[in-house]
Amino acid sequence: MLVEIFWRCTYAFQMQIYFSVTLLILFSLQTPAEEMRENNDFNFKNSNAQTIRYEHMLTNTGILVDDNNINKKTLLADRILSIFYKNPVNRDVCEDLPFIKEVAIGSCSGVLIKPNLVATAGHCVDKHIFDKTWFFNYQNGDDLVLKQGYKVQRIVYRNLVLIKSGYSFERNSINRQRQQIGVGPLPPDMHDYTNYRDIALLELDNEVDGFLTLNINFSPFFAGRKAISVGYPLGLPLKQNTNGSLKEMATPYYMTTNIETLQGNSGGPLFDLETGDLIAITVNQGFNSVFGLKKDKRCYGFKPYLGDATDVAHLSGHMTLTQVKEYIFDD
Repeated sequence: MLVEIFWRCTYAFQMQIYFSVTLLILFSLQTPAEEMRENNDFNFKNSNAQTIRYEHMLTNTGILVDDNNINKKTLLADRILSIFYKNPVNRDVCEDLPFIKEVAIGSCSGVLIKPNLVATAGHCVDKHIFDKTWFFNYQNGDDLVLKQGYKVQRIVYRNLVLIKSGYSFERNSINRQRQQIGVGPLPPDMHDYTNYRDIALLELDNEVDGFLTLNINFSPFFAGRKAISVGYPLGLPLKQNTNGSLKEMATPYYMTTNIETLQGNSGGPLFDLETGDLIAITVNQGFNSVFGLKKDKRCYGFKPYLGDATDVAHLSGHMTLTQVKEYIFDD
């Protein structure tokens, strides 16, 4: 009996060691994965002749720059905090932030669909549009003072009707409880895209040198179809993001993707990755990666969004060109 008890205790002890070692191994294996995700939480890469399949994605993609900024050489490192925070004082930027030493100068993106006709987001166009200049295929190292720019001659079309947001009964109840304990409200959880419009067409003062004819797919949606977002996130030189696909067609004019976009991508083109067809323009940014405090490094940078990836607030939004078809083929 004593021998049997001894062997049972020995077996239990061995199993405990086995599971402890197994957990330790699994934990150690998770660390590189977490580090890999941490390093890949900013999915943009430079868009140039060596990294892109279709040349028109370069030549036809424009950046909108305020005339007062053309002579400036503001680095992303000096601008990034003011983009996300009204008061950036006492915040340090992470030194490993991607593209931190590149000039960040633009406000919106756009795409040439004719030699002198740019499609962009409606919210990029206001009364100051004539005080800004379009530049195309703006690459890292380019000096805008020496690069050909194009002024807006006429607003051909602009339609801007924002998404209607509201609160469900459950969200209202939760917010009342939060208010009672002094906590801020949760954001809206109901979104009506029925009348959402955010697109503009701008006629330029001259035909753009280097324009390439492209095909526009006015009925592009196919769930899961791979796409490529091209533009100027954060006002940086031309970038692309192919890490995602088409997710949902909310209306005949509006679709979502899980491709990460950022401020500055607004108005930029969304292309079919396989065919190179223009299928939409970006109108609101996704938050799959969020900018904020990295506690382990005690600095501010991009970190993965860890919530539900299907949450509509964390998907990028894109407007198809269906509503402006008549203006594109008016001749």
